Amino acid sequence: MKKSVLAMSLAMIGILGGCITVEGGMSGEGSDAAVADIGRQAMPANYGWAAASGPVTGGSAATPENDFTVSTRKELFDAVAKAGKLPKIIRIKGTINLSTDDSGRELTEKDYAVAPYNFNEYMKTYAPAVWNTKLESNGRPNRKLTGPQEEARDASVKKQRDQITLKLPSNTTLVGLGSDAKIVKGNVWIGPESENVIIRNIAFEDAFDYFPAWDPADSFKIDKSYPGCQDNYVDANTGPQKCPGGRWNSEYDSISVNGGKRVWIDHCSFNDGDRPDHLFPAPYPFPHNEVTQKLQHHDGMVDITNAADFVTISYSVFKDHDKAFLIGGSDSSKIDPGKLNVTLHSNYFENVGQRAPRVRFGKVHVYNNYFVADATGLGVGNTAIEKHRYELEHKPKTANIARGLVGVGKDSAIYSEANVFEIKNGGADIAVSTYGGAKVFFDQGSVLNGKAVDLLAETNAAGGTPLKADVGWKPTLYGKQVLPAAEVPAYVKANAGPGKL
Repeated sequence: MKKSVLAMSLAMIGILGGCITVEGGMSGEGSDAAVADIGRQAMPANYGWAAASGPVTGGSAATPENDFTVSTRKELFDAVAKAGKLPKIIRIKGTINLSTDDSGRELTEKDYAVAPYNFNEYMKTYAPAVWNTKLESNGRPNRKLTGPQEEARDASVKKQRDQITLKLPSNTTLVGLGSDAKIVKGNVWIGPESENVIIRNIAFEDAFDYFPAWDPADSFKIDKSYPGCQDNYVDANTGPQKCPGGRWNSEYDSISVNGGKRVWIDHCSFNDGDRPDHLFPAPYPFPHNEVTQKLQHHDGMVDITNAADFVTISYSVFKDHDKAFLIGGSDSSKIDPGKLNVTLHSNYFENVGQRAPRVRFGKVHVYNNYFVADATGLGVGNTAIEKHRYELEHKPKTANIARGLVGVGKDSAIYSEANVFEIKNGGADIAVSTYGGAKVFFDQGSVLNGKAVDLLAETNAAGGTPLKADVGWKPTLYGKQVLPAAEVPAYVKANAGPGKL
């Protein structure tokens, strides 16, 4: 009994120590940062939306038996299973590959594929020339693929998902040791039964889906400027199969906050490792070879969906990826309204194409973030087909074409402050994009390509859905003083990412 009391007392001392040092040392600003045990640190009070319904302590109160250091997938999963929902600290040492078996052998497509799945056969079966010859009553191809290839693909996805998905329970701190902790080739999942989770100081890489799905109806449209495009099938050269549209979709985010609550993600980084999607071009021929129709093996970096709530993402780096992340997964959601309250501050978005973030429903506070992007190759011309061809001819070899960084979507209410956008060959319409149902967006103090900018006025002037500045709320949970935009680039580059605590 005395031993238990002593252990709890030491744990509480660790929490208090963490709370004291984290305010001044969390981003390399104070001398205590180098000596503080970041596993024992709770999130500071008022530190963005994550703090709105109470302290975010993660596993900082863990007793010694629930303080783990792990260096393999098996050790990581065993630690989660042992501690359950009790406060736990899981310290990541080195690189953990989630796509491995218990012996440490890496698992690949061959291990997950369920017969008779074959990518080439899958492509042939659902190719627009085959599948799109008849439209549904909604004027689009049937998006519910049927047949042995789709059934086998779906079974393969499930097999991979079951292996590479780490489900974090409540009261967890997942923290990297030193400056080289990584979690690769897998998905960290924070589901609707999980809350009070802290993830810090980890590099996440290459959440690779071996079995991407083709959605023939995604972005499909009858555009008669495309040769042969019309809604009725005539022959191989004339009909809906000659119309643009269709997208490849993948399954996994590096982190999925899928219904979870009170989550703090801090000083992490996200990228596609050595398998970026630009290495996998669109496999179908014109008109289904748009830049956005590349074979997508990676989904978002961090997606916040399905009534997830009270999330703060700070001092993190999102790099070399097209779609950074969603806040809200569907315009038709019945559970997202009133949820999805998220704060993003002091993050670095480099060579990201879009969705940084793309928001539906949520009250989202976006401040002191630094965006560096390239819109070179974004289509120009008077018709869709001219834009399509321009993009193909001018797309960068390695960069993601910036198409809309902060995405204002259905019933979203984004409050933006002192963000910095450096967009090569792009302007306000790339910094802020509007989607169906968008009505409001507020910004103050931001800078675009070296100059102060009225993002609202310039976005409206560029066309699209007109926006108004009354978002209906004002942030009160800051945790740190908002920096003037002029200081943001140097500050964020010096402090964002793992190894900078």
